[in-house]
Amino acid sequence: MKFTKAMESNGTHLQGNVGATYQELVEVFGEPTRFEWSEESDNKVDAQWAIKFEDGTIATIYNYKNGLNYLGAEGKRVSEISMWNVGGHNERAVTLVNDEVIEWQHRLHDTGKSTNNLVIA
Repeated sequence: MKFTKAMESNGTHLQGNVGATYQELVEVFGEPTRFEWSEESDNKVDAQWAIKFEDGTIATIYNYKNGLNYLGAEGKRVSEISMWNVGGHNERAVTLVNDEVIEWQHRLHDTGKSTNNLVIA
């Protein structure tokens, strides 16, 4: 399925998860929006992808309260995160995100490249 970067993701909320590395998500969905620590922010998210699928489904992929912005030195760098939240208006967002990651994994497998043991949850 085709997707584009979503301009609007308001009202999405946690629907499930996707197990993938930051780099794998960049390969599938492109560069995310990165957030820097700020006194004016709640700092709960370090990176987020906002995606709109062909059928109109909006999905967000993001870390939540486990990164450097929220936990400081005890938090994970985005390159260390392997389980990401998937937000949306319904569970279809999780299905579509996972389908894209699985399709990418199959394309890599067909070319003989490593997927670093990608796990979909």
